[in-house]
Amino acid sequence: MKNKYQRLSKEEKKECKKAYYNTLKGKEINIRLTRVNLTGIIGILFSLYLYFNSKSNNSLDVLTIVIMVILSLASIIFLIMSFRLRRKCLNEYAVKNLK
Repeated sequence: MKNKYQRLSKEEKKECKKAYYNTLKGKEINIRLTRVNLTGIIGILFSLYLYFNSKSNNSLDVLTIVIMVILSLASIIFLIMSFRLRRKCLNEYAVKNLK
C-alpha cells in the first residue's frame, strides 16, 4: 500500500487526523488505541514501581525481576503496536479519501 500519510505536510496531517477522527470508525479506533496506550503506560509505571519498591526493601528476587521484565516488554510492545496501527489507519484513510 502507498505510504501517503507520511508524505503529507504537517498541516495536511492535522487535517487528515481531524477528518478521520470525526468519522464513526475513527472515533472508535481512537478510543481503543488510547486505551491500549494507557495500558502500556500503566504497565511500565507498575514495573518501575515494582523495581524501586523491591530495591528499597532489599528484596529483589528472581521472580520479581522476571515479572518486571515481562511486564515491561509487553507494555513496550503495546505502545509500539498502537502507534503502528494508528499510522496504518490514518494512511488507509489518506489513500482512500484525500486527493
